[in-house]
Amino acid sequence: MNYRDDLVKERLAFLSQEPDKLRQSRGRELYDTLDALGLTHGQFFRALGTNVADYCAQEFGIDLSRITVDRFFQSDPNAKWLFPDVVREAVLAGLKRKPVYPELIIRDEAVHGTAYDVPYVQESSAEEELRTVAEGAAIPESEITYGDRIVRLDKKGRGVVASYEVIRRMSVDMLRVHLQRIGERLGRNLDGRLAKVLVDGDSSGSGTAAPSINTATSGAWTYADLVKGFMTLTLDKYFTPTHMLANAELAQTILGLAEFKDAALFDFAKTGNLPTPLGVRLVPMVDQPEDKLTILDAGYAVQKLTEQDLLVESDKLIHQQWDRTYLTVVTDFAIIYQDARVVVRSDWS
Repeated sequence: MNYRDDLVKERLAFLSQEPDKLRQSRGRELYDTLDALGLTHGQFFRALGTNVADYCAQEFGIDLSRITVDRFFQSDPNAKWLFPDVVREAVLAGLKRKPVYPELIIRDEAVHGTAYDVPYVQESSAEEELRTVAEGAAIPESEITYGDRIVRLDKKGRGVVASYEVIRRMSVDMLRVHLQRIGERLGRNLDGRLAKVLVDGDSSGSGTAAPSINTATSGAWTYADLVKGFMTLTLDKYFTPTHMLANAELAQTILGLAEFKDAALFDFAKTGNLPTPLGVRLVPMVDQPEDKLTILDAGYAVQKLTEQDLLVESDKLIHQQWDRTYLTVVTDFAIIYQDARVVVRSDWS
């Protein structure tokens, strides 16, 4: 049994203790135990069937909706060890709330190391079609392949620049609002990265760039161009279109097409709900390359790889040193089925 198997067993053993026994670990002892096991306070709270606000109320008599940051640190010697997780959970809430990338990926997979060899299928319609097979003859095969598809993960982060004097009189709840907004901005960066990967390919090389087709007229868009992209993905590539990604300008152009102005079909002008061209969700996407519409099957196109989930500089926060605190993740996106998306482009001549 390897080290990681042992660690998983230790985590399960710790978190599956009776609630009364689990609560006996507090403050520095709890912080060190969770750090050694690679767990967060959030996972600890879930094992207790509680959350950070209720835990603080029960253990320390702290109401997070009313108390200031300064009073939080003065309330109980054990309370300060929770503060890094208060920060982390607030940022994570923003990361989950605003970005759209979670609905555009197959899954978010935890990986070990910043270089990952991606398994993939190189499809060939000639080799993979079902055929009549004579008795004893070879049966056509589809092969899942490991190859030179090394995706390298980068560290992405944002710094929080504020002295403790700036935030000490701020309520913990209001600080969490600001941190949630920072999380949303981090999510915006991940949305932008995904948009580029879906068009240009992942970090393993240009060989994973999306198949592309041109609009009928250079520099112009029509309803027929969207239909052509839909049919290409559906019939030529045999995937099911689920989303169309466009930058702000192209999204406005699509919304201005006569086919999407019909109030009997769509109610965008009244409700703000975006139309679903051809039954596909239209997504205005941050940093989507100009003059390009990405049509994809979110169930097959791309996977998120995460070597390090959100990390905060805990020691600084515990000791009330806010001058420059950094929030970082180590992650990137990898193309799984290259033909599970198609790019319609108008920037051709």
